[in-house]
Amino acid sequence: MARLLEVRDLRVSFSTDGGTVRAVDGVSYGVDQGETLAIVGESGCGKSVSALSIMGLLPKPAAKVEGGEVLFEGTDLLGLSNRAMRRVRGREIAMVFQEPMTSLNPLLTMGRQLTEALELHMEMNPEQARGRAKELLELVEIADADRRLKQYPHHLSGGMRQRVMLALALSCRPKLIIADEPTTALDVTIQAQILELMKTLTHEMGMALVIITHNLGIVARYADTVNIMYAGRVVEGGT
Repeated sequence: MARLLEVRDLRVSFSTDGGTVRAVDGVSYGVDQGETLAIVGESGCGKSVSALSIMGLLPKPAAKVEGGEVLFEGTDLLGLSNRAMRRVRGREIAMVFQEPMTSLNPLLTMGRQLTEALELHMEMNPEQARGRAKELLELVEIADADRRLKQYPHHLSGGMRQRVMLALALSCRPKLIIADEPTTALDVTIQAQILELMKTLTHEMGMALVIITHNLGIVARYADTVNIMYAGRVVEGGT
């Protein structure tokens, strides 16, 4: 059976004043449906860059994909146009970013940020999207959802903002979620709550999950398989 996601020999470089820097240097790995894969490594080893390559979100023109393939259900995402990639992003593959304060738009209410994706990808009307947005906030255990939908990111705590990011990622029921250090900015008790919630919800919905982290405790508790990255390469992998 074909894997849900297969990254083959991915190579990404950045043009800098000091020359070309190879951030990802021949990375290969795969993720099956329903699997939780952890990608672990020190800062600057290429974890986030490889994830952004999958999502088509690399900063251009500084970043350049020099080679490789990112196959999602057999389709090479690197060959898709921006328009085609927008249909995949959020609908088929979603991402929970590292820092929720900078990932959420400070000028839009929580409600608008949730309903936008639902109207775009799920073709819901505003009333349906608002009902679904309320359900999503309740799903990620945010109380008083009606009030929260009218609030802006600065009204919420760090843990709540990360729950909203998770609700956004889950909104269109994607097949794969990439979580880039989803608990970095949170205290330990909130970290555990967010991770338990992610694991439970992805399991219930049959989604695959890729967690990018430094924390081997998270890996031991939540991951099925783990890849260790160092200097732009996957140097070790296992269960």
